[in-house]
Formats: sequence, structure tokens, C-alpha cells
Amino acid sequence: MRDLLRRVRRATGQPAPTSAVGMVEEFSREQVLGWVSVPADAAPTRVDLFLGPIRVTSTYATADGAMSQTSARKRGRTPSIRSPRGDRRNSRAQIRTFSFKIHGLWTYANRGSRLRVEVDGRPLPIHGHGMFVKAPRSGEHDPELLQERLGSGWVLGRTGTVQLSKQLDTEWQAAVMDLYTTVRTILREEHGHDLFLTFGTLLGAIREGDYIGHDNDFDVAYVSRERSGPAAAAELVSVARTLIDRGYRVEAMSSCLHVVDAARSKNRIDIFHTYVDADGELQHPFGYTGTTPVTGEWQGSREIDFSGGRALVPVRSEELLAAIYGDDWRRPKTGFDWKIERRGEDVSGQLTPAQRTTVYWADYYAHNGHTEGSSFAQFVQDRHDTAGTVVDIGCGDGRDSFHFGSVGRTVVGLDRSDVGVAHARDRALGAGLGERVTFEVCDLGDAERLAAVLDATRGGDGAGPVVHYTRFVLHAITEDVQETLLDVLGDTARPGDLLAAEFRTDKDAHRQKAHPKHYRRYQDAEAFVADLRRRGWELLYEVESDGLAPWGEEDPVLCRVIARRP
Repeated sequence: MRDLLRRVRRATGQPAPTSAVGMVEEFSREQVLGWVSVPADAAPTRVDLFLGPIRVTSTYATADGAMSQTSARKRGRTPSIRSPRGDRRNSRAQIRTFSFKIHGLWTYANRGSRLRVEVDGRPLPIHGHGMFVKAPRSGEHDPELLQERLGSGWVLGRTGTVQLSKQLDTEWQAAVMDLYTTVRTILREEHGHDLFLTFGTLLGAIREGDYIGHDNDFDVAYVSRERSGPAAAAELVSVARTLIDRGYRVEAMSSCLHVVDAARSKNRIDIFHTYVDADGELQHPFGYTGTTPVTGEWQGSREIDFSGGRALVPVRSEELLAAIYGDDWRRPKTGFDWKIERRGEDVSGQLTPAQRTTVYWADYYAHNGHTEGSSFAQFVQDRHDTAGTVVDIGCGDGRDSFHFGSVGRTVVGLDRSDVGVAHARDRALGAGLGERVTFEVCDLGDAERLAAVLDATRGGDGAGPVVHYTRFVLHAITEDVQETLLDVLGDTARPGDLLAAEFRTDKDAHRQKAHPKHYRRYQDAEAFVADLRRRGWELLYEVESDGLAPWGEEDPVLCRVIARRP
């Protein structure tokens, strides 16, 4: 985007034009991105996208200009576009940018079909193409079907797919409103928060009295009682845990939660958190495109009729929409793109990778379970030198702990996820293994707590060797946590103790993943083995290979290590 703006400045360093001029800077399979230059006092600039004679959609170009770097830093935010020198808003010409997402449009094009962008009925030149782009091949459908669908209420959606307008998709409306209503009740009961419409859903409710047809999601938010970003982010994690406990599937993004009903996982709502900071300004961890923040006392929300039900909207809805989308929020912008339009965001209120990982594993353990041990657990079990006591470090829901316990070993499982530990304890009691297989909540980065648990596990001085077992953990923790873990193991291990580890290596980084959305830190297997030797461990077995733990279509490259304390 910055390259685009630099080219715009070079191209428009002349007296203001009498009519719109501009260029499409990018026309790819994914998006169209361009600009027009118009007199500063010109009427809103409508931009049309055509496939042959079919006008697919229209948008309004947006005046460029982000808030100053100084203002952004003062408000604890990160501006995404640097303002050029000078203020074009006060000059004779004004640059207005536009974009469309179009990846789903190609399926309706015939080979050679012409795609173009028009302003005031005239095509804009397309960088590297001329006045139009030809479809290189025919899609699955033809333009006639597109024309028919557009005529019956389909639209080019915000993400680039051709979809039934959300104003007409009653099945989707009923599903998301039902989900919103139940989650709204839970947040009021458990956290005392009012869950109100926000972003595109609020924009549709206030501007259209309905959904925005080309939107693709259902956005809601609450105002935290916290007054700092980190505290508000921690509260969002607590909200996620509450919903997981109530049976919902929850995925944590940096500034919102994706929430679905496990029984109706096709539809979701997105929960955003906001908070009023110490200066009385409403902060948006997700971001904003306006220049006028919401300040002063937050006046709460009010209930309206919406989508066949009742929904909350802020009392100061219009002020909030101006802060989020700018003063021209009443003007439809089919091609609105947050990646381009975002002026800043409250990064201090965003969830850290560790917080997102906490939510991921809480959700995973609440909705997944294994009935048998892993291949690595069986590998360790079959060794003749495996001790009678196993410390399962990073045990999760206890899958391998139960495997070792079922064959008579004493097992202590450690994990930072209290959800996983709670599920494991319940399962141990149900299986009659409550005395042999026990579990403790333990953060591996807490050296004092970890050392105390390991010492307690061993018992008296006459106790025999212990196997410190860790599978799929080392690649899921940060480097400093791994250092703490290895330091504590080195300090507490006694002669004869074993360390059994299995983890993903850097050779697995680009392979297909069954669960791709959680944190992984791929490691150099040779460097890890060398580090163990430096720490005084004797290597008994080491291998780096795929084929060790295939699961479905995934076959990761893993390192297996067995080491003994001399």
C-alpha cells in the first residue's frame, strides 16, 4: 500500500484535475487495488467493477490520510499507513483509494472475458494490462449464471466470494441470532457485560436497518471494566474459558474470539473486546479507520428489533461508527478492506501468543479425547530400562499418562492447562486409576513450582529412577520456557533417571498440519541433542524421521530422544 501511495504522489504532483483520473495499481486473482484523484470538494467517487457487460459491484473510493505518528503513539496505537508530507485534504486535489476482493469472480468468467474498473462511466487504466484484464481460462460457471444470481439477490462478498446477500440468507440469520442471544445471556450472567453489535453488523443495523448484504460475519463486542490493554486482554481469555466451559468451540485471535456452537459449527459470531483507558478514550484492540475517537463516559447500550429478534446497540452508535469507519461511514463501500483502511490499533490490548495458546488448548481438551496411547508412549513402554515411575510433562488430557498407568506404572501428569488436567482427573477416577495416575497444574516456565512438583513425585531418598517423559511439548513452548524446563530437570534428576522426548523438527515446518492454528517452534534436532550432552545427559537413542507418528493425512518429521542421567 505504501508503494501505491508513493506512486500516487508522484503521479499527482500537478494542479488538481477537473474530473476524476486514476489507475488500477493491482489486478490479481485475489484483489483489485487502485486510486483516483479528484478535486477536494468533489462528490463521493463511485467505482464500478465489470465482468464483460455485467456490472458486478460498486464501491466508493475513500480519501487517503492517516492520523499522525505522534497522535498514534500518544494513544498507544500502531498506525498502518504513514501520512505523506503535507495535508492533501487541504490541497486542490484529493487522493481516494478503493479495492475489491475478487477471487470468487473468476469462476464465472469465460476465457477471454474482459474485466475492468470504471469511474464516471470511463475505464481506468490497469497497471501492466491496459484498460482491461482478460480471464486466462474459463471458470466452472459462465457469466450468464452470474447475471442470474446478481439479479436474484446474490452479491460479491467482502471476502471475494459470490454469495447470497446476508439480507436474504434467512437460515444464516436465524443461526447467528440464536447463537448471539444465548452467548449474550451467558456474558451478562457470568461477567456482567452487555454484548452489543459492532463493526459491520452495527453498521448494517444503523445504516441499513438490516445486515450489510456483502458482509460475511456477525460482530459483537463488550466494554471491559478494565482500564489497561493487558488487563482487558486477560479478561477476554476469561470470557473464552467461560464459553468453553459452557460447551462452545472458541478460537482466540489477537483481538477477538471466534465462537461457534459445537452442534452447529457452520455459523459463528466474533466477540471483540474494548475498554475505556485512563484518559477516558474507548480503545479498540482490533483497530479503527476513523480519526475521531470516542471519549467521555460510556453510556451503555440499548435494545432494538433486529433480524427477527432483539439485539443491543451502543447508545452512542453513530459516534462509535465514525470512530471505527470514519466520518463517511454512511457511504457504502463494498470493497472495504481492513488491511488497507486500518489507521491504527491498540496493540497493548491484543492477546499474546501465550494467551491464544492457552485458549487453544483449553478448547482442544474440552472437545477432543484419545482412547489409546501414542506411538511414542508405546515405544518408551517397550524399552527394558523404562522405570516404574513416569512424570508426563505436558500431559494434556492424560492420553499417555493413562497408557503408562494401565500397565502398572505410577504416573504424575503435569500441564499448564487446568481444563486438560480437570478432564484427566475425572477420567482417572472413572477408570479406577485415581491413586496410580495423578495430575497437577504446573506452568513449565515456573522453575520453583516445577522443581517442587518433581521433588514431590520422587518421594524419599530410596525411591527408584524416574522417566521424565515429554511428547509434542518442546515445540509447543517458547525457548525460554524450554531452558527453564531443562535447567530444572538437570538440577533435580538423579543417576539412572531417563529423559524421553519427542518433538517436531525444523524439517517439519512446511508440511501439512491437521491442526495448523496453534503455536509451534520447530527445532534443530542436532542442536537439541548437542545441548543435552552439554548438560550432562548420556544419549541412549536418537532419531529424526517421518513415519514415527502419522495421523490421518499428516506425517510429521519428529525427533525422538532417550537420554540417561549418569
